[in-house]
Amino acid sequence: MIELCGTASSFFADAKRAVRKCPTLSDWGQSLLILALFALAAGVVNAVEPLFKFSVTPDPSGLLAIAAVAFLVPALAEELVFRVVLGGRTGRIRAGLAILAFMLWHPLQVWLGLPMAQPVFVEPGFLAITALLGLTCTVLYRRSGSIWPAILFHWLLVVAWKGLTLPA
Repeated sequence: MIELCGTASSFFADAKRAVRKCPTLSDWGQSLLILALFALAAGVVNAVEPLFKFSVTPDPSGLLAIAAVAFLVPALAEELVFRVVLGGRTGRIRAGLAILAFMLWHPLQVWLGLPMAQPVFVEPGFLAITALLGLTCTVLYRRSGSIWPAILFHWLLVVAWKGLTLPA
């Protein structure tokens, strides 16, 4: 019989496997190359539709608080949901739908008035970068079998966004 959707226990097993898998040195090296490609593509999107300009935050203690929270939400929580549970380890259609859900989650936060929402979440350029982030994190997870490269990258990106940019 073909299983069309996983059970809760299979989702937990996948999450447990993804969290427990330690990336190899080769995984981290490949991750750096993938991240460089992301940075290049995101820079092009920002050049076409300016969203951010670079500026170091005047509030380093506030940035530390943001960094602590950002590790749990969005990095850990969103990567487990969108990469592991929804995106899974295989299947392009499944990955594509998870990336689309990840992208749409951001404007939905604004429309629902959730506390972490930002007005920029509805901007087309931001959504393009969000889709690119989803793709990048999916590749990181699927290539390594570990969710940690995706979590770390997502976290670093949010901290850099909050600490090194201002709205354009």
